[in-house]
Amino acid sequence: MAWYPGAVRMELQPESDNQQAIDPTQLLLHSIAAPWTPRRTYEFWRDSTNLESHWGLGYDGSLAQYIGTQTRADACFRANRRADGTGALSLESASNLDHSDPWTPAQIETMIQLGVWVHRQHGIPLRICRTWTDPGFGYHRMFPEWSDGGTDCPGDARARQFHEVVFPGIVARAAGAQPPAQPPTVPTTPEPPRRRRPRAYRAIGA
Repeated sequence: MAWYPGAVRMELQPESDNQQAIDPTQLLLHSIAAPWTPRRTYEFWRDSTNLESHWGLGYDGSLAQYIGTQTRADACFRANRRADGTGALSLESASNLDHSDPWTPAQIETMIQLGVWVHRQHGIPLRICRTWTDPGFGYHRMFPEWSDGGTDCPGDARARQFHEVVFPGIVARAAGAQPPAQPPTVPTTPEPPRRRRPRAYRAIGA
């Protein structure tokens, strides 16, 4: 299994050892509907649910990895592991409680760097997924098969950023160019966490 050198390793057990192997063909971006640090996201996966993502991303761009990239994680429903052994890599990012805030510049930079790495490490093609099984890059709400019928994760602001900034940035950086300039974003003040499960994970199965 592969571990991204730009992330702090916070390995989830027993999932990391016990879950099935995958051939990673997609990177899917999520919002966790909570203003959490990567450490808090790790604690949630460890203590509160049988679900998990491969990475957790904080507002400040800090990144942790919980599961190796060739092991199944359970944040993407039917894309976690398909019948042919391929599966999606998943990144959860801090957000407000309604998925409505944009990614911060620091989050965008980290996602671009990670996207370049998974492209080079696993050969994930530099294209937006055309179907739920198509290799490439995407975000959680793009196809209902990724979310047990549909989700609002991530919100409209982040979906636009994916198409306008994040994915073009990955392509440009992979080609050795600088990504396009980021449009201005409104600074986000994290909201205090509530003692409830993030909305995106109430009805998603493994």
